Amino acid sequence: MKEKSLKPELRFNLIISSLIFSVLLGIGFLSYLVPTWGYFGLDEDEPTIKLWGFYIFFAVLPSVFLPKEIVRPSMFGLWILYILTYIPMITGAFFDKKILFDQKLIICLSYCIGFMCLCLFYAVKLFKPKPFNIPHRLFWTLFYFVVFSMLIYIVFLYRNSLTFVNIFSSDEVYETRFAGQEIQEQSAFAGHIILWLSNAFFPFILSVGLIQNDKSKKIIGIGGLIILYMTMANKQYIFSIILIYLIYRLFASPDKRKIFKFLKFLIIPTAFLLFCNEFVDVKIVNDIIFAISGIFLFRTLYTSTLMSVYYNVFFENHPHTYFSHISIINKLVEYPYKDQLGVEVGTYFIDIDKFNANANFFITDGLSSVGYLGVIIIGIFGSFVFYLFDSFSSNSSKILGVLLITVSCVALMNVSMFTTLLSGGLLFFMFLLNNNNIIKK
Repeated sequence: MKEKSLKPELRFNLIISSLIFSVLLGIGFLSYLVPTWGYFGLDEDEPTIKLWGFYIFFAVLPSVFLPKEIVRPSMFGLWILYILTYIPMITGAFFDKKILFDQKLIICLSYCIGFMCLCLFYAVKLFKPKPFNIPHRLFWTLFYFVVFSMLIYIVFLYRNSLTFVNIFSSDEVYETRFAGQEIQEQSAFAGHIILWLSNAFFPFILSVGLIQNDKSKKIIGIGGLIILYMTMANKQYIFSIILIYLIYRLFASPDKRKIFKFLKFLIIPTAFLLFCNEFVDVKIVNDIIFAISGIFLFRTLYTSTLMSVYYNVFFENHPHTYFSHISIINKLVEYPYKDQLGVEVGTYFIDIDKFNANANFFITDGLSSVGYLGVIIIGIFGSFVFYLFDSFSSNSSKILGVLLITVSCVALMNVSMFTTLLSGGLLFFMFLLNNNNIIKK
């Protein structure tokens, strides 16, 4: 890793930034998350100095070792997972009182080791796969044909219910989402097609459009994600547009302090929203802050916090899946539940029919499968997946690799590694990146 090219104080800045972000999440758990969303099943533990000390130790420790320069695309993905998945998981484990203190330490030790295992294959030299080099025009002709065929099918399926609802209106969003799910259940392929289009195809088109400054690809990428939002009111589709653009701007800049700038980008709105939620008492402002906080704080930052509590408590007295949540493995190992795992866990805590508590890959693939050891196992497997991604991306644009791994890591915040590989488009991205004719020379 070419870390010597950066100023020595950058590591210090990254550690301090991680510390500030961790403290903010801890404060937010006590001052915002429990008071506002505690009815989801959260109970705050007594915030003693001892608890805060161990929390900060486990939350900040990975920032001492993570790469401070993005040499491989997955290194940026690692920082995304650290900030938006690892620290929130640690926050939930330490600050919820349903988890006893000794158990908190064991849980967070497994999280820490599992997360650091994601770095294992950075010590292995990348292999150079032979690119297949489909001609530029032929590739995009075939690709557009597949994408637009899928989109036309989805638009036809949802033709009577397409609507652009207010992203800040929870009632409208959930009404549209439930209606969309009913339509989706009528088709065996609709769910998979929407996942492929939203997690892979349209983000890929938008990413290439930004890199090439191709207006038509930008319009197709953004327009496609907006149309998909109109089917299910999934806020992640709109979020993807904003995220891809911001990450592109970050990596198009010559500034080497990309991770530090990314941390600052998250720290500032987090601090601002927590401050406003605690101290601002103006109704119009409060309504706006509540809506934005619901998306940015609760849905983006604290989802893994909530799931960390849910799944650790759930598996204290429920059987592990032993990876039987994976389609192929459940042919060999019996799946112990009636519904999918997220629904089983969600309805255990919340009395809502089919409430789906989707969790990140550390929890879904690791903790749920074989407990704390599973977190370490999935960390090692994840490191190998990132190694493959980096190797295939060596045949294409580095910025494109960064943008695509960002999209995949956002998916990993909510679903399993195996779902992300197949339905989430991670394998598809590896295939695409092995064609060095994607971007017009």
